[in-house]
Amino acid sequence: MEQDSLPDIQCSTPNIGIPIKQVGVENVEVPFKLESKYGGFHQLIANVSMRTNLDKDTKGISMSRLLLTLKPYLDLPLKSKLIKQILEDLIENVGSTASFMKFEFRMPIKRESIKSKHQFPIYYKCRFEGQLFLLHDESLIEPVPDTLDFRFFQGVIIQYASYCPCSAELCQDLSKNGKSGYPHNQRSYADVLVEGIESHYVWLEDIIETVESQIKTLPYPIIKRVDEQEIAHVAAQNPMFVEDAIRLISASLDDREDIYDWIVKCSHQESIHTSEAIAVNWKGMRGGFNGRRYL
Repeated sequence: MEQDSLPDIQCSTPNIGIPIKQVGVENVEVPFKLESKYGGFHQLIANVSMRTNLDKDTKGISMSRLLLTLKPYLDLPLKSKLIKQILEDLIENVGSTASFMKFEFRMPIKRESIKSKHQFPIYYKCRFEGQLFLLHDESLIEPVPDTLDFRFFQGVIIQYASYCPCSAELCQDLSKNGKSGYPHNQRSYADVLVEGIESHYVWLEDIIETVESQIKTLPYPIIKRVDEQEIAHVAAQNPMFVEDAIRLISASLDDREDIYDWIVKCSHQESIHTSEAIAVNWKGMRGGFNGRRYL
């Protein structure tokens, strides 16, 4: 029996004629290449989600058609141009007017110990997000071709340590009375998402360097005693609340001319409280990010 002659209930009319904003698949593992700013390519695995919209008159989409659209692009260098091409193919193959993709992966960068100079890779949680909308202006008298509105976002989660200014100050107060105390540190994270200027190429490595250049208290895979002593010294010179951290990061992102918009969430996993301290900030461009991504 020919495949085209088989019945397909997905093409039937739904019982409730309501359009769906997004429908698709997620948790799809795929291989891809990622160009490194420092030369060469990383061969990585990404967790992918793919979605399209659905009109009110169609019952469902062919989920396998999403993966068949993605299949020709496996193992190719991934960035905004390739994601845009996949999204265009998705709109054409599915017959939708909008498509969405997210690639989540871990990118390695070598980190050198602060004193002993031992190198070892650390893996940053990264993501690429793309969205494509088919625009059509029905108000025009003369028909014009539909245009595509494409947006591309890059995200990375960066770990750091936050040396509590309050506990440091209280320890100093104890020392004035001949007593001793020990300030506490918190494992902390900055979750950053940016949208670059279209004419610029923004490296994930540059986003990481921008944040880490402001947050001095970084983690290291290999730590010898001489490293630990220096890490403690650097922490004592850079105490910070979550508010301090997000202000430093916000200012550094604002200084970049190749970034159109950004949003960042800092989370300090408290060591003496049962809750976590968080702060969220965004640039606030018209039509850009807003707190609904996190709040």
